[in-house]
Amino acid sequence: MYKAQISDGEQIECEDYEVGDNGVELYDADGEFMAFVPFTHLLYVGNVTENGQMVW
Repeated sequence: MYKAQISDGEQIECEDYEVGDNGVELYDADGEFMAFVPFTHLLYVGNVTENGQMVW
């Protein structure tokens, strides 16, 4: 699992993501598109361990 940290403080959990030219596309466990986050609003995408710790 991953977590995208947005510049306004929001965090979006996702199962997978793809990096594009202008930002990242976030996907759920079924591979369904959840959100697009432009690089101008993205602080980071980090891995979430089984115990809930962020690793980036």
